[in-house]
Amino acid sequence: MPLPANLNLLSRAFLLGALCAGGAGAQVGQPLTPFLSSPRLTAEKAALGSANVLTFADGSSALLQVRHMYLTGATITVTQSPKAAARAAGLTGLLSGFGAGLAEPMLGFLNREGIGEQLLKGITVEADPFLVTIKATAEAVVVDLQLARVPDGNFTPTVNALPARKAGTDDVVLRVYSDFQCPYCRQFESETLPALLRALPDDVRVEFHQFPLESIHPLARPAAEASECAAQQGKFWAYKDALFRDQSWLTGKADQTFTALAAETGLNTATFNTCLTVRGGKVAVDAGLAEARRLGLNSTPSVFVGPYKAADAYDTAGLLELIRFTRAVEGARP
Repeated sequence: MPLPANLNLLSRAFLLGALCAGGAGAQVGQPLTPFLSSPRLTAEKAALGSANVLTFADGSSALLQVRHMYLTGATITVTQSPKAAARAAGLTGLLSGFGAGLAEPMLGFLNREGIGEQLLKGITVEADPFLVTIKATAEAVVVDLQLARVPDGNFTPTVNALPARKAGTDDVVLRVYSDFQCPYCRQFESETLPALLRALPDDVRVEFHQFPLESIHPLARPAAEASECAAQQGKFWAYKDALFRDQSWLTGKADQTFTALAAETGLNTATFNTCLTVRGGKVAVDAGLAEARRLGLNSTPSVFVGPYKAADAYDTAGLLELIRFTRAVEGARP
């Protein structure tokens, strides 16, 4: 994702380190019960008291935010001491589920020269898929850890979708932001998506959103526009599948291959070719790019379940768990 313009270089360093670190998957966003019985938490000798306050042996604490038995966030408080920053970073790694993958870049950030003054006001940074707010006082270091949530109304509606098998007002929406020339998107389409569709609950709508990375994939936009021409004939999904399956358009004459695939998928080729010639799909692709910029995306595939960005687009089990989480904590909001 693009880094927010108002972040200084120190915040950028923390964010980049966290993004590159990887991890075992989030605790925040997962069911509460397995987390409370996890070996890492047992090793910390933590005790859960009233009002969902988790107290550690050294006096540090974490106020757990819980909804429908899911851990939705945590506020970590560590008493000031020479080791407070390290302890706060370690507990953030524990509560996030990313362990040292998040704790180490966070500690490196906190130890940088000049960061202390900024912490007095509080700093919020993105460590995908989390928002981490850190504030220091004379008494404590406080870290607020949340799953980043896209505000309602920030997604652009699209008709390029597989409707839920049992459509209703409380459908969960799984949005895929994709690039036809991206090899990782092709991997998602050929491996992850088929497995996901086989296991998908009946109340999930799957949407495809255009996000051609034009600067590195020169044929991604023409392919995207071709798919939108297919959409105008009600054949988007079949044509999208054909573009990912047969990628001879990457090495030959793209327009000819686009037309051949149109014929294979049952399109009126004369109408399709006219659409290609006048760039009838341009407006839809432009809208997709504008949406991706608004969401701060810079890589494909990027997958959202409801308002939450998936940490790993290829993890079928993780996507299914995020669907369950979204249904539980968001209710009727898709």
